[in-house]
Amino acid sequence: MTRTAALLGLVLASSSCSGTTGDELLTFPAYAQGVRGASQPFSTNGYSVQLTAAQMRIGAVYFLEAPPLTGFDGPSCIAPSLYAAQVPGPIELELLSSQPQEFSVIGNGTADTALSWQLWLTDGDVNAANAAHIADLQGVATRSDGMRFAFGAVVTINTANRLGTASDPAQPGLNPICTKRILQIGSLDVTFYQGGTVNVTVDPRAWFSATFDFSTLPLVASCLSDDPVVPLSVSDFGPPVCVAGLGAGACPTDAEYNPVDCAAPESPCELPKHCIPDTNFATGQGAEQGEQLFTGMYNAGPAAYSLSYSRSP
Repeated sequence: MTRTAALLGLVLASSSCSGTTGDELLTFPAYAQGVRGASQPFSTNGYSVQLTAAQMRIGAVYFLEAPPLTGFDGPSCIAPSLYAAQVPGPIELELLSSQPQEFSVIGNGTADTALSWQLWLTDGDVNAANAAHIADLQGVATRSDGMRFAFGAVVTINTANRLGTASDPAQPGLNPICTKRILQIGSLDVTFYQGGTVNVTVDPRAWFSATFDFSTLPLVASCLSDDPVVPLSVSDFGPPVCVAGLGAGACPTDAEYNPVDCAAPESPCELPKHCIPDTNFATGQGAEQGEQLFTGMYNAGPAAYSLSYSRSP
């Protein structure tokens, strides 16, 4: 992402020198956090779901002087001369903590007004293969009949598992991978000033649709290499899921569960048995859920992502 960051730095500098709306260069600290209560059970599609671990990598945050882009599926993900400010570096965000966590870099921009904003889900060049896990989730879903499904999920974003076949094979550049890595959150009305602080809040519960079915997820052993750029192992779907109620006598009589996992009532933990496939193009078990999770992350908008810019304490 260094080339992109340099380009945006030039865009910001040139817009500040032009005196279009604001001419003051400024810097600001940037933080992100989960929402209060994200680790508590929530309901969806007849399940009570409790996330026990959740992390997300945000590669950068950009603020546009224009409303959300239209025609975003075109050949370019960068809108020249439209950026008011940026936080051009990453954060590995613990989503179950509501405590502010600081980005690895200071934000910078101009004293202009942003009308929309973007989250970039990358670990480097937005157009190149990325090796990072963008999200890691673990939890347990309890169906209305008491059946429990311990699950894990890894989300990566590369061409093979998220982009699919180009609409015109002769022009693969018309469908770039960057369109799947840049979340356009929506409308905003923030004027930047020196002494302010950016705060991004993410609620992963909004990623799960009202039709998400945990009962047809595949076993972890069958979901190890959905993204060939990022080989996975069983341990990638850990750590063990630990929730009140697991333990002796609490495990379902389901052949997919090993009773040994629930033999110790004082240790209500077990490794995830099921996984959400890391692909939009799976076949068989989990095909729909793999796409649903990514679509939920990509399209959740203000239900999952919110932002404030306020004066620093």
